[in-house]
Amino acid sequence: MKLDQKYSGNVFILSSEDYAASKAVIYGMPMDFTVSFRPGSRFGPPRIREVSVGLEEYSPYLDRSLEDIEYFDAGDLLLPFGNAARSLDIIGEFVRDVLKDGKMPVGLGGEHLVSWPIFQEVYAKYPDLAIIHFDAHADLREQYEGEPLSHSTPLRKAAGLIGGKNIYQFG
Repeated sequence: MKLDQKYSGNVFILSSEDYAASKAVIYGMPMDFTVSFRPGSRFGPPRIREVSVGLEEYSPYLDRSLEDIEYFDAGDLLLPFGNAARSLDIIGEFVRDVLKDGKMPVGLGGEHLVSWPIFQEVYAKYPDLAIIHFDAHADLREQYEGEPLSHSTPLRKAAGLIGGKNIYQFG
């Protein structure tokens, strides 16, 4: 017997078990290998799912419920601890497949560096990509303490890819 996981906190609230019918795919990126202050964001994806059961399911502004939206929770990607380069490859491959299937990827992080392969894959499919970035830090460094794959570099990398005029930063 399989129990209904929709309100378990183990999957995002009301997520579907039907990947094919889903319009969006939620996935976790449990990575915090390059953070310089307070590691622990690798525990973010399961905590986000856990607290999702407290979300309001109905929006009076849209007059819609989460039940009206078909989305699939794929779980967390298996990222090799400490290997940032391979982890970014795994994230990029997953996002590429989700986009190829015509679905919207919805990633749960994880440190800021996990956004870099997402920017690359979304830009490859949608070359008019614009990024809206809310953060206390700009993440515009070329490297941090000699490491180009760092939590402080993804927006600099994105600016090199899509152009700085397509990035809007607030914080």
